[in-house]
Amino acid sequence: MNELRLTAPISWLDGIDVKTGKIIQRDHPQRGESLSGKIIYVPHSIGSTVGAYTFFALKMYGTAPAKIILEEPDSITISAELAGIPVEIKGAKEVRLEDESTREEFKRYLEREASISDAEGFVRIYSAHISGVSYATIGEAGKRWLKDIEDKVRFRVTATTNPLGMDLYKWREMGVPEKFAEGQIGIVESLMNMGAIPSFTCTPYLAGNLPHYREHVSWGESSAVSFINSVIGARTNREGGTKTIIAAATGYTPLYGKHLDKNREPTITVELEGDLNRLVDYYALAYFVGREYPNSVPLYRGIEEASTPELKALAAAGAASGSIEIFHIPRVTPNTFKEPAKAVRVSLNDLRTILEELSTFEGGSDLVVIGCPHLSLSEFKRIASLVSSRIATTRFWLYTSRAVLSQIERSKLIYILKKFGAEVWADTCMVVSPLEDMGIKKVTTNSTKAAKYLRTLRGMEVEVLSLEKIIERYSVIA
Repeated sequence: MNELRLTAPISWLDGIDVKTGKIIQRDHPQRGESLSGKIIYVPHSIGSTVGAYTFFALKMYGTAPAKIILEEPDSITISAELAGIPVEIKGAKEVRLEDESTREEFKRYLEREASISDAEGFVRIYSAHISGVSYATIGEAGKRWLKDIEDKVRFRVTATTNPLGMDLYKWREMGVPEKFAEGQIGIVESLMNMGAIPSFTCTPYLAGNLPHYREHVSWGESSAVSFINSVIGARTNREGGTKTIIAAATGYTPLYGKHLDKNREPTITVELEGDLNRLVDYYALAYFVGREYPNSVPLYRGIEEASTPELKALAAAGAASGSIEIFHIPRVTPNTFKEPAKAVRVSLNDLRTILEELSTFEGGSDLVVIGCPHLSLSEFKRIASLVSSRIATTRFWLYTSRAVLSQIERSKLIYILKKFGAEVWADTCMVVSPLEDMGIKKVTTNSTKAAKYLRTLRGMEVEVLSLEKIIERYSVIA
């Protein structure tokens, strides 16, 4: 049987053409090679936890690998087992879950993950967060799997949900096609039947699902994983979207990876040369570190204080360009740590280069999108202060959770934003909505995570600017 050894990590969500099985990830050394029918050796995955659904699409199109052999434990890649693709790792040992109340097929999967990962056993979780909720990213193959298992699953723990591909109440106003909406509603119905909470946000920690320090959880959504590990001090691995459903249904996850103290220590010190004065600088910094050191645990030095939006940016960008699950900032984040031996310096010029590399046009945008991750109340206040005496000259779309939307709708903020010309959407995100079917080709954002996936998933031309520069370029004084 043919073999293919990947010499760099793979992003399962946007790095594979599921119809051909070929690697399409930008700059990947094996770009153009096919996985179909081969034994694939994989270091680990990077990027979105929704990549776990890619394995169902590969099976549906007949382009799946025959087997995946991992170099190190990786929950997203191990999720291929749920699609019937064998996953192995050298030196795996048998680990058993002693709970007769757990459904046998889910128990077997957790035991398989624990064995592959050399887990120290199992731990009860207090919550789950389910990624892979948009019809745009999981498609018919994912929708079919959810429908097939919905009668077997009843969640035992709090289980919040990631963004949909549309605003659940205003999708027609967004311009979402009817056929897409039908597929999306089918996914929602399956998840609700299992007992999911309809939070539909990538920031569940701002919408009622806030873990405690050292609490074990099982979360998808890579930005939320990094945020709660780093900022809250909770414990989760970067879980595949399909795995989070199994964890929520059983109340267990294998004890390995970032659940253990030894794997949460910093592996590299990042010394900043210069000050981060804009939110986009935090996005650029973490994107640079994630790209250059994808599986690292960075210790950021030179950041004296950081707001929630800035911490969200660090969490989102490092998990998008790499697979960073936790970071440390002295006197800002709560986890204790030992000094790592390795150190690198990052200059402001490095950050400018990231923004330039992600941008493919300058001026003339079809749409401005802000809110990746979803906007917090403080961010809405900041945006309102910047636009209060201005009028937008292009479409401005702002994305948030319904929990935060309910707060701004009870204040003057919504009036200021509407007067400016902005639309505020809940339940959804620019990255997982079908912008390409709405006549949109050129998009401007301040998020490096959004920029990456708008290019690779939605096929957009992208412009990355600071929030202040976006407002200056795409609005006028009233």
